[in-house]
Amino acid sequence: MNGEQTIPELEERIVFLTMERRAAMEALEVALDIGSFTASLTGIDSVEEILRESAVKIRALLPFETLAFFLADEDDDMALVPAYVDPPEKMHVIEQEKYPLIEDRTVAWTLRRKKPVIVATKDRSRKIFLHALASASRVLGLFIGILGQEEEAKQAPSYPDFLSIVLSATSGVIGTTMLLRRINTLNLALQEKVHFLEKSKEELSLYRNNLEKEVAARTKELARTNEDLRREIVERKRMEAEIRYRAWHDALTGLANRELFYSRLLDEVAKGKPFTVFFMDLDGFKNVNDTLGHDSGDRLLKEAARRIARAMGEENMVARMGGDEFTVIICSPSSREQLAECAERLLRGVSEPIRLEEASVSITASIGIGRFPEDGATAQDLMKCADMAMYKAKERGKNRYCFWSDIGDI
Repeated sequence: MNGEQTIPELEERIVFLTMERRAAMEALEVALDIGSFTASLTGIDSVEEILRESAVKIRALLPFETLAFFLADEDDDMALVPAYVDPPEKMHVIEQEKYPLIEDRTVAWTLRRKKPVIVATKDRSRKIFLHALASASRVLGLFIGILGQEEEAKQAPSYPDFLSIVLSATSGVIGTTMLLRRINTLNLALQEKVHFLEKSKEELSLYRNNLEKEVAARTKELARTNEDLRREIVERKRMEAEIRYRAWHDALTGLANRELFYSRLLDEVAKGKPFTVFFMDLDGFKNVNDTLGHDSGDRLLKEAARRIARAMGEENMVARMGGDEFTVIICSPSSREQLAECAERLLRGVSEPIRLEEASVSITASIGIGRFPEDGATAQDLMKCADMAMYKAKERGKNRYCFWSDIGDI
């Protein structure tokens, strides 16, 4: 074996291996920007399957007429390639709406903004929801959803926030899948090189010192990467906790939302122990909302929610059902007199004047009271009784409470 020919060849192999290892370390840095998604996506290694599951999740939040995912071309980041369309036969509709948005730079702005963008269709009959699919370090693609006219009427004020969370989580899972594929490919190549180098120990002995220095440097780099990964795990857990909180709490008031309330209500019914439901509606809220504006209306709802929660205490569950309707679950067994005192305390707290802008506003509330199991043996029946009792309280002059047992079967 010619030593003068062998050493340059080994040097080339070591340089090549070093470059590939550096590339693998760079790929690991990309993994630090990966988000997380729901447990249903765990273990899925198909991008199309990830997008299909994400489409199901998105449609559960808001039934789009048509939706599509586009992914950036690996060779050209500016090119958006269709990856998933639902339903497939509506692809031409998406394309017809997409091209004008590319022309007027709306798509480019969406990808830079990385936040929800809502625009009108070409004929202005419907709305289009756009959102970048992106990690913290790069843009992965674009989501486009077209809302039907009926679906637009069903929109909740916070739906862009929930869709944004789902799409951010989808981006994280897709980024993870693509990164793992790249890392696996690099690992296979690295394993082949390592195997080849191990068979050439005698030839590599001349470069052992340099390799030891390289290993030491890579060990330090790996330690830094592990620390970054630990921080990423902490951040991922924080994001998961935030997603869970947003899914079960009202965005405006911070109270439990309708979904969390009914989940708790079903649990209490299943236990079979006595409990009570207050169904509460604010009197005069619409007038405040119409005369002082929605911003003042929102501040009024937040203050009312704070007072209701304070009056009920931490042991009872308070929820906002939507609009100016609130509910309370009182789990501890209470007599009729105790419930009446509780309702009176709640009415007094709500009726105290509230300062909005330059005006002092006073509102009242009407409360319907349903008791389990005597007023209703199911969650549906109990809520119906409490709701009807609340309307009876309004009929009797508002700013009062009414037990279902006082009005009987209507």
